[in-house]
Amino acid sequence: LSICLGDPLNSMSFNTTGRTLDGGDFQRKCFDGALDGAMAAAARDYLLEQGIDPHAQEEEEDELDDLLDDPDLEKLHQQRLDQLRMEQAELREKRAKGHGEYSEIEEDDFLKEVCGTDKAIVHFYHPEFTRCKIMDKHLSIVARKYVEAKVMKINADKAPFFVTKLGIKTLPAVLLFIDGVCKDRIVGFGEMGAADDFPTVKLERRLAEGSVIKLRGGEDDLSEDEVAEIEGRAGIGRGEHDDSDEDDW
Repeated sequence: LSICLGDPLNSMSFNTTGRTLDGGDFQRKCFDGALDGAMAAAARDYLLEQGIDPHAQEEEEDELDDLLDDPDLEKLHQQRLDQLRMEQAELREKRAKGHGEYSEIEEDDFLKEVCGTDKAIVHFYHPEFTRCKIMDKHLSIVARKYVEAKVMKINADKAPFFVTKLGIKTLPAVLLFIDGVCKDRIVGFGEMGAADDFPTVKLERRLAEGSVIKLRGGEDDLSEDEVAEIEGRAGIGRGEHDDSDEDDW
């Protein structure tokens, strides 16, 4: 054993088997080992303070490892992945067909658009009616949030055949189609509380009752800026009201 005195950090070396360990490396290794031990002890103390048995925690981790190796769990995991892939493929297909946006259609395209998807929401509107503009704002939000349904609008002035065929007498009129068949309709704002400033969620609930969307929580709601943008495109502002009843058609 040889010891070279001098700088205690850089000059000290140990030679026991013909291999030399630099003093700095040795101290760093000792420090790292002490640090790991201190951190482990601190973690155990913290668990004890929280009323958690560290040994029980280790056993739970072992059980979790065993669970993760369970072939049945792996099968369920794979099934979930396959389901997510199918949902994503369906979502891409729907977006390619115009889902996810609020679009205007012409009378000549009405049957093709309504029958070309399993769930469709069609707003018969008049460009000069304030309540139709309010409905436009809400349906723009619905279109972005609920991609499962195709949301459209059609100018009632330019669709006399379907206005007559579908018995539309009052605007705004929102018709709900499932597999090309009109199953339900929302006429005016009566079901929205008869107020012009009703929240979009009221319309969402009503559409869910009509089975054209599946109601979900607000995690996917639009931001205030997005809502303001939609209101601007619809030609209305917050707090703008129309005290008149729905317009007969």
